[in-house]
Amino acid sequence: MTQSHELPLTPANRLRLAEVFRHNPRVDYSIDCVIEGQMGRAYVDDPANPSAWRITVGPFWYFAGDAAGPGGRALLAELPPWNLLMPSPPAWAAAAKEMFGDRLVTFPRYSFDAGSLSESHLSATLATSPHRDRVRRVDAALLAAPGNMVEFEDFDSAEDFLDRGVGYTLLEDGRPAGAAYSSLACSRGIEVSLFVDEPYRRRGIATAISAALLLECVRRGLRPNWDAANPESCALAEKLGYAPAGTYESYYYPAASA
Repeated sequence: MTQSHELPLTPANRLRLAEVFRHNPRVDYSIDCVIEGQMGRAYVDDPANPSAWRITVGPFWYFAGDAAGPGGRALLAELPPWNLLMPSPPAWAAAAKEMFGDRLVTFPRYSFDAGSLSESHLSATLATSPHRDRVRRVDAALLAAPGNMVEFEDFDSAEDFLDRGVGYTLLEDGRPAGAAYSSLACSRGIEVSLFVDEPYRRRGIATAISAALLLECVRRGLRPNWDAANPESCALAEKLGYAPAGTYESYYYPAASA
């Protein structure tokens, strides 16, 4: 029975991954992270002579190679509920629709161009925020505290996040109200993640901590990728200075009803 095999991220295998995934749209930094050996995992259907390939970083899954063969179907069949089938060659979406049928849900996402970000605009946005004096950089003490809202599971450890990543937060009553941080990091830049706890939303906190994160990225020459999943995220991206760069479709299927 065909099954997946994890592909060691050796220099030679990373070159092979770069070749087979060259046609996948780069909507985020997941593929680059795996090719560089920064984070994430790669799988193949046959270690000796692969015909189908898969990259996974957290809940995001990307495919390349032969989608119609038994190896491709085996790799696709392992997609868990609620994880996202991200942009891959068209045959993979067709294979997923055939495999999962009516359970497969289309989930639109929105891309943005970080090239339009301006240091002066971000500086002004942060300077005029009523929260500017309470925005603080994520440090070791905050990462060790419960409820810190920084999900750094794709990094090797909290120490690794502090070495390769960056984040900003704001405390309310001694606890984080939200966090804007790098969920991924590679040579091209960081993937922006943002979460604000429900009681503190619609107060400008997301704007303040995001502006602080993006401002550091711009000053350091890092490209912060913003991949939005809802209209609120889109509106904030444009407020911060991103330019809309189109939409794309991802797919998932929910867990079966109990």
